[in-house]
Amino acid sequence: MKQNYKMRSAGFLLAAVLLGITVSTPLVHSENIDLDLLKAKFPPGERYFSLGERDPFVPLVSPKKNVIKKIARKSKHPRKKVVSVKSKDLDMPSDMPLLPMKFYEKIQKEDSDIVIQLQIFATLFNDTTKLRKMSNKEYKKKVAEYRSLLTEVLGMRESMLIRTELQADFDKLEFVGTIRKTGISVALIQTQGQKGHTVKVGTLIGPNLGVVKTIDAKKIVILERYRNYLGEVLSQDKKIEFKKQPLQG
Repeated sequence: MKQNYKMRSAGFLLAAVLLGITVSTPLVHSENIDLDLLKAKFPPGERYFSLGERDPFVPLVSPKKNVIKKIARKSKHPRKKVVSVKSKDLDMPSDMPLLPMKFYEKIQKEDSDIVIQLQIFATLFNDTTKLRKMSNKEYKKKVAEYRSLLTEVLGMRESMLIRTELQADFDKLEFVGTIRKTGISVALIQTQGQKGHTVKVGTLIGPNLGVVKTIDAKKIVILERYRNYLGEVLSQDKKIEFKKQPLQG
């Protein structure tokens, strides 16, 4: 009968194992049974995950990755420092020669090469953005070149124009009176050498070829016009005041 009981117990255990039924019978090393079963069924990378435990073969601290530091290499040809247009002060040239407009108009008719050179420089000096990008040395060089050209052109005035005695400095012209001819006021001008000349509206007079604008008993008003280094036309009025002649005797 004992033999039959042992056979039944063995059969029951076999059936329980086949059906996946957990047996509560105490076994030797029961605290490691779960891990032993997992080792049999799962590879090393998965068995500890199933138990909710850390894999002892995985290091706690991950290996450091190689960090590549970029080292800026110094260029053999360093870039020029760009100066902000707004931050760089620009000293516009002063004392640039002025060309009398009547003289400049004559140049336009007779020497187109000089006119082109003047226009190129005028365009450059109107472009303040381009001027600010220049170095101080380069800028000063351009100013000197332009001033030299204007001085040279102004020096051609003597050979290109036929001057009259009225186209002298104002301190050499004396307004001595007026007369009327056919209803028009005419001024009497005395030049050096006690020579008398008549002047009417539109006459060229003075060293800069100004044009007589108005005449009255007290003064002669002369309009002078110039071309400046920017290509702009400037104008100003000059006056010759009447000087009363002292009584002789």
